[in-house]
Amino acid sequence: MTPEAVWHLMGVALTAYVVTGGADFGGGVWDLLARGPRKDAQRDALAHAIAPIWEANHIWLIFLVVLQFTVFPKAFHATSVALHVPLTAALVGIVLRGAAFAFRSYGFDTITWRRTWGRVFAVASLLTPICLGLSLAALATGDIRWDGVRVTSGFFVGWTTPFALLTGLMTAALAATLAAVYMTAETEGDLRADFRRRALGAQAVTVLLGGAVLAAAHRDAPDF
Repeated sequence: MTPEAVWHLMGVALTAYVVTGGADFGGGVWDLLARGPRKDAQRDALAHAIAPIWEANHIWLIFLVVLQFTVFPKAFHATSVALHVPLTAALVGIVLRGAAFAFRSYGFDTITWRRTWGRVFAVASLLTPICLGLSLAALATGDIRWDGVRVTSGFFVGWTTPFALLTGLMTAALAATLAAVYMTAETEGDLRADFRRRALGAQAVTVLLGGAVLAAAHRDAPDF
């Protein structure tokens, strides 16, 4: 298999993870932002929709990482070192999110217990897409330096720029949009109307952040 074919496979895996995992993470965002008289019903609907698929979506991420590690080991070395901070934060978010979802669903049936782990689940769902967006933006800046043996740029190069921060926020907004659209197919009546409004709002935020990302890219990622 040629390197170009592997790049295409990685692109397919990344796209699949963004679509499936993004909707998954976006569900946590709406869990955090649930408001109004139907907030408990909204959270229950989100949990019911996420439960069958919340772990399976990570297969695409694992596939992507294994491909890069196997075919492009130097690139894997460079990215894992240069982006150690945001990638570690994303991994912590994935672990906390899974643990919180399980503890909230199958732990003690008390308000305090469910509320505590619900908040952990929601915050971790927001943290992970932001950190993954930071990492992708850092790669797009071209600021990561590799001399063939080691990374010569620092741990905070690339992912602390306005371009990267805006990309992280846009990634979270995109995840929220995907989740809200998905939930319109999973719910009915007033709940469907709630998620339809949220889908439109999240889409507007995503478009605005996308414009800001393109504007910031002219300065921080001119080659991109």
